[in-house]
Amino acid sequence: MQKPPVIFEGNPLAMWIYDLESLRFLEVNESAERQYGYARQEFLNLTVNDLRDPQESAPVQPSLDIDMTDPDIVCVHCKKDGTRIIVKTCGNNVSYHGRAGRFVVAEDVTERHHVHAQLFQLAHHDPLTGLPNRILLEQRMGDGLALAGQRGQRAAIICLDLDRFKQINDWYGHAAGDECLKQLASLLTRRLRGMDTVARTGGEEFTIVLGEVDSVASAEIVAKVLIHALSKPIQIEGHKIVLGASIGVAVYPDHGIGAAELWRSADAAMYHAKRAGGNRHTLATSGNNKLIVESLDVDAQMRSMLHNEGFQLHYQLQYYLSREIRGMEALLRLPSLKDAIVSPDRFIAIAEERGMIHSLGKLVLEKACRQLKIWNWQRGVPVRIAVNISPLQLMRSDFVSEVQEVISESGIEPGWLEMEITERVVLNIDEISQRMAELANMGIRFAVDDFGTGYSSLQHLHRLPISTLKIDRSFIHQLCESSRSYSLVKSIIAMGHSLQMEVIAEGVEHEDQMQVLQDLDCDCIQGFFLSQPSSPETVEALLK
Repeated sequence: MQKPPVIFEGNPLAMWIYDLESLRFLEVNESAERQYGYARQEFLNLTVNDLRDPQESAPVQPSLDIDMTDPDIVCVHCKKDGTRIIVKTCGNNVSYHGRAGRFVVAEDVTERHHVHAQLFQLAHHDPLTGLPNRILLEQRMGDGLALAGQRGQRAAIICLDLDRFKQINDWYGHAAGDECLKQLASLLTRRLRGMDTVARTGGEEFTIVLGEVDSVASAEIVAKVLIHALSKPIQIEGHKIVLGASIGVAVYPDHGIGAAELWRSADAAMYHAKRAGGNRHTLATSGNNKLIVESLDVDAQMRSMLHNEGFQLHYQLQYYLSREIRGMEALLRLPSLKDAIVSPDRFIAIAEERGMIHSLGKLVLEKACRQLKIWNWQRGVPVRIAVNISPLQLMRSDFVSEVQEVISESGIEPGWLEMEITERVVLNIDEISQRMAELANMGIRFAVDDFGTGYSSLQHLHRLPISTLKIDRSFIHQLCESSRSYSLVKSIIAMGHSLQMEVIAEGVEHEDQMQVLQDLDCDCIQGFFLSQPSSPETVEALLK
């Protein structure tokens, strides 16, 4: 090679060629000059090791024979002004003016790396309290019970739910409610041992794993200590508030062997304590697992509703920052026999567990597509509809043909349909990636819902045909109050745009949040500020 490749000059990525024996730069492009701050002549007086941070990266060895099939290398480089950047390099050996050299491409991935690190931290901890979340709790719960089994010891799981927390939010505001949760997290952490784990597992629900428990009575003593500690008032914005809690206790191996079994038993005992008036603890019993009974009730209701198509679809509009309607998300609602609304998280989990999710998902898709056809015909200007899809649906071999059938029968354009998935799908990425590619080739779009809450799968998402990222509402909630949330949201938006993805912020409830998102160049918003989930009749009026 007598001159650099054609892609060398004018390429936005930094590139260079260096001598494999002396390690000196032989040629660099203008992007490398801009990225590192060195002029071309200065580069030619340097070696590749002059760029590498000696504390972070091993030096390149002369005459290093790098296998061309080696994966990309990520290392830390130093710019001329001393700034450290993280770069991903790849290259291949070349002959340049008769000298053995190596052609290298060096991409600055500093911002992406920092976003990944933030997401990794936040994926394992609750953003409000800083406590472990369900992902980390499940790991520690499994490890704790396994260790107890090996040592022939007891362990315990405690489920704690604040009493009357809704009234605190209603009377004093959500900011006061958040402060209550943070103070409770601090109180629980101080009252427990270092070996124990306390996690926030729901709105006002906390789960505790106790290791090395002497007896069932010892676990109950911990519950009583927590009840007593919560009986003392705390100060929130000048108000004295007594929290109070309902607690359920399950002990290994007395009340079960498996982590899921014990957790269900502790949760059922907690609900029993709450229904008994709260501010007390209840010990799990093998013969009275109320949670199982309730699950069976919901199961029966769902089967009846599926048979009679008794479920409801509500729709929440999505808006561009210009306040023009982008589309809507279809949200499943399942009335119970008592005319109360059953939590979607609850009945979807039961539907997946009991094998009903495929039938339920198909009915939702059919109903949403039929409704969209009517609205787009009336409106003249088509909008999209987003439908949540379970990973279990994507794993079915007939899912693609089923979707094709629904689209054909409803008469909608494939591009009008957006399927929302969670980062859970990558647990079976090899099975579903081909099906997603087939659907994407039809024109169907895919959105990642609750983005930022499942970092363990982030590295795999590039293998899927994702066109939209939906930032989880937990990050938007504190967007205007937390510099950390602000920085994270800003980074997610930038990263999404760098991957040519549209970004939607979920859970937007205030105008100041919308203004910040507009300043950050977010594409769309979804939330109570502009639209609540509404009946088809209400949405139809808004679309006119």
